Amino acid sequence: MKRMHLLPLAAVVLAGSVFAGTPARAADPSAASVPVLVGGVTKDDEVAMQRHAHQWPMRLVFSERRDNEFVADVDVVVRDAKGREVLALDGTGPMTYAKLPPGQYTVEATFEGHKQVRHVALDGPDGQDVFIHWKGTPATDPFDGKPLGGKHVPG
Repeated sequence: MKRMHLLPLAAVVLAGSVFAGTPARAADPSAASVPVLVGGVTKDDEVAMQRHAHQWPMRLVFSERRDNEFVADVDVVVRDAKGREVLALDGTGPMTYAKLPPGQYTVEATFEGHKQVRHVALDGPDGQDVFIHWKGTPATDPFDGKPLGGKHVPG
């Protein structure tokens, strides 16, 4: 099984074609390729991804910690109802969208050695948002060791 390595940059999608990105291949060589859209690294990137979300049936979003910081570098395997691997991505995220046909899927997402599993039903015109969150230690200020996000200014 060849795994795809994707850059954490949003691809631009027009008329069903993927530019500035490479569609991942389905694990089964007899199956058609599975187009993916990966992005969300910057705020502008996140907005662009949200603008295209309605075109993608499966929308995966990865985050960690109490502050829900987006994470990338997530390894993802998607299996169909028969357990066949239909999509495998290395180092994807923080937002990863896939054009999969209607059906039942199992999503396995691994970040920093911790795997999470979600069961997803794609059965309607609106698609499905799948939020996968890992608990972790909050980001801390290098000056005082306090959690970031407060009003405290170092110095």
